Amino acid sequence: MAVCAGSGATVLSSVQADLFITGEMSHHDVLNAVHSGTSVILCEHSNTERGFLSILQQQLHSLFDGSIEVCLSSQDRDPVEIV
Repeated sequence: MAVCAGSGATVLSSVQADLFITGEMSHHDVLNAVHSGTSVILCEHSNTERGFLSILQQQLHSLFDGSIEVCLSSQDRDPVEIV
């Protein structure tokens, strides 16, 4: 199994795995993976990256020894929605 947040097509293109889990891939990238014997689960680009933001916030705060304030937007959301 290979996992890549966001758009994983380029990152995973040379990886051999039974399963790719990623945020998004083009139709043809999915077809190529399946043709090569790899199953694909697409979890939506934006949502696969958002879970890391709070961890990144903590890492940046530690990296700068607490001398900077790192804020996460309260307005941030997935830009794709069904209305």
